[in-house]
Amino acid sequence: MKSFADKLKNRLCGLYRICMAGSFVLLAGCSNNASEQPEDRPAPPAAVTGRLIGTAVIFPEHRPSEGYLHVRAFDAYDVEAIVQESSIAFSNADEGVVFEITLPVGNYGVALAINDQPAANWADETSFDLSRTYHCDLGAPDTPCNSEGIVISENTDSLINLTLYSSSQNRDLFLQPEILNVAHGAGQGERPDFTLVAYEYLQLLGPHIVFEADINGSADNIPVVMHDSTLDRKTNFDEINCPDKAPPPEDKHFTHNDCGRISTLTFDEVSEYDAGYHWTQDDGATFPYRDQGLGAVSLESLFKRFPDAHYVIELKPEENDGVGSFTQEDLDTAVEVARLVSEYRMRQRVTVASFTDEIIKSFRQQDDDILTAFSEAEALPLMLAVFSGDDSYEVPEPAGEFLQIPENYSLDGLALNLVNDNNVDFLLSAFDLRVHVWTVNDDEAMDRMLDIDNLSGIITDFPAKLMQKIDARKNGAQ
Repeated sequence: MKSFADKLKNRLCGLYRICMAGSFVLLAGCSNNASEQPEDRPAPPAAVTGRLIGTAVIFPEHRPSEGYLHVRAFDAYDVEAIVQESSIAFSNADEGVVFEITLPVGNYGVALAINDQPAANWADETSFDLSRTYHCDLGAPDTPCNSEGIVISENTDSLINLTLYSSSQNRDLFLQPEILNVAHGAGQGERPDFTLVAYEYLQLLGPHIVFEADINGSADNIPVVMHDSTLDRKTNFDEINCPDKAPPPEDKHFTHNDCGRISTLTFDEVSEYDAGYHWTQDDGATFPYRDQGLGAVSLESLFKRFPDAHYVIELKPEENDGVGSFTQEDLDTAVEVARLVSEYRMRQRVTVASFTDEIIKSFRQQDDDILTAFSEAEALPLMLAVFSGDDSYEVPEPAGEFLQIPENYSLDGLALNLVNDNNVDFLLSAFDLRVHVWTVNDDEAMDRMLDIDNLSGIITDFPAKLMQKIDARKNGAQ
């Protein structure tokens, strides 16, 4: 098993390197070609086209009030083959700058740049205030993309959100010393959880927001981003298919009578239902996202649409009456998640967790370069060693690099305070382990957690509120 230090070293070595290749600024790899062009790759007829609809996201600290977005599309297999260029004037970039390109069916990379000039001088990178090239180099496995770049298909819109960076910005949040702001449920206190609306909102908040994605496997082994293993709470499945379904047992939030169980439905069947149906901010007085076309999303669709994001991915087990138990299908889902992380070059941008010991161990066997969190079975004996001050405790291998734990925990009726200065410091100094605390929502709890030195992450339903507190502390310290 690789140590946390080894994994950090691998990540540091894989940070984006900027080099010149012709007239483009390429990320990672410094190669003139994204990959060798396949000999059997047919050239599609020029008349066969599709649309690339994208959003250029500019983080708040670098966001101009107006300017021009310059867009350049090139062949993914030959960066010097320019297919289209355009420039778009904008006067408000708060919601990102949207661009749309019609391209022949094929595979592409795209270069984006911002400045105050109506025309782009692509040969002079210093003429741009911000720039970004989304370009997959098969020789540079840390580049966040898939091996085909952006795929344009006939009569199908390809959607992507790309972030423009400043030259000094560190883009790997898991390496930064600042505390992570992890959006629980994709910020479910502020937008409908695990929907595209929520993830689009998160990306606009800024660079220090980590996407959370809970995973349940569908019948066709597609990792579905949803907290529950059934569709009870999050969609209108029950109202349509089983209106007489019994209420959930006491202290449980879903019923598990197999009506709407994700593992028995294909992804297409799951995504038919309204994922914004039950979301409310006023105790059910209104449901503002009903009938807005929000369906469940897959992990792969998030990687395609938000390749710049960082993710905490939780692998969920099947649950019955609120009790987690793993199945072979859960292990198969873990294997598929590992494959997607590798295919989309997301190793440096994810941390993977599961409460279930067998599931996270299965995942680690697929790729030990990916950071993981402790399972519940791994965390309990470790925390007992922390409480007893036993720095000689040997963590069984393989194990994770993070603990994702609540501030307080009840063990056989005994109330334990897990997350405090002493425990967090001891975990870091004795075991080189970082702590993410969940789920921190009220102001007092946020302030209390922000006072803890060396705490690595706060998991919250309200990432915008937490971001304001983090920013206020930074500004106050300056």
